[in-house]
This record gives sequence, structure tokens and C-alpha cells, in this order.
Amino acid sequence: MKYTKYLVQFMVGLLLSFVIMCCQGLFQAKTAADRIKLVCDGFSAVALLYMAVGSLLWASSTGFFDVLSYGFRKGAHALLPGMIHDAGGDFYEYRMGKRETRNAGGAKSMLTVGLSFFTVGLALTAVWYYFSG
Repeated sequence: MKYTKYLVQFMVGLLLSFVIMCCQGLFQAKTAADRIKLVCDGFSAVALLYMAVGSLLWASSTGFFDVLSYGFRKGAHALLPGMIHDAGGDFYEYRMGKRETRNAGGAKSMLTVGLSFFTVGLALTAVWYYFSG
């Protein structure tokens, strides 16, 4: 049960890769090199998607975006004083409060799955160069 998150994300990635491959015409490709290129494109696109989302999740779990959310909260309170409840604390207190409720989530699993898809994409790129060259 420990690796359920990895397995689910990997299966969703395979499904997305297959959809991308089919949309690009995997079954209409004439040569093996064309098929390999389409499979490589499918894996690479999903890898970049997973790595981008995983990087954003990791950055948000470290508190990188806390200054932006604090600024928006203070700005909204200044513009609409009666509409938004403001606790009144400074940024340090805001950040310590956020640290207690922050969750690292699936950043590690998304980055790991993305890197595995990227590795497959790189290997298929090497195979494509061999067949097309």
C-alpha cells in the first residue's frame, strides 16, 4: 500500500501517453521510426507535465509562494476592509501558521514518475536516432 500513489500516477501517465500517441496518429504511421518517434513524444510530453506539476507542488510545500499569498491577503484587506477577515499579524506569524498546515503532498511521487517517463523518452529518442539515421 506504500506505493499505491506511485502506481496510480504511473497508470494515469501511461493512459495520457497513449492518448497523446493516438492523437498524433500512432496507428497510421508508415515506418517503425515514425512509430518510435510518436511513442517518444507521448512519454516526453507526460514526463514534462509531471515534472512541472511536481516542481510546483514541491515549491509550494517549501513556502516559496507564501509571500505572494500574504501580499494578496493584505492587498485585498486594504481594498475591501469589511469583506475579508484579517488576523492582523505580520509575515512571520503568517508563515509560521502556514507551516503548521502545509502538506508536502505528492511532489516526490510526481517528480519520480515524471523522471521515469523522461528516462523512457530519452531511451526512445536514442532508438529513434538509430532507426532514422
